[in-house]
Amino acid sequence: MSLALAAAERLEAALERLLAAIERREAERQLAYREMQGDMVPRAEVEALSARLDEALARLREALAEDAPE
Repeated sequence: MSLALAAAERLEAALERLLAAIERREAERQLAYREMQGDMVPRAEVEALSARLDEALARLREALAEDAPE
């Protein structure tokens, strides 16, 4: 086997290992992203909670205003 052919085979094997490593890393990244998405709260729930907090703050301000000395 010629030196050039041996070098080409080693290069091809190295490229195949690199491709496999890239594919594994991408699969891990996608899995981590999907797991993170599962932990997130849906936007509608956040908006509903925000509205409830705004209403509670408004009632608190009204109550404080009523109790404040004039």
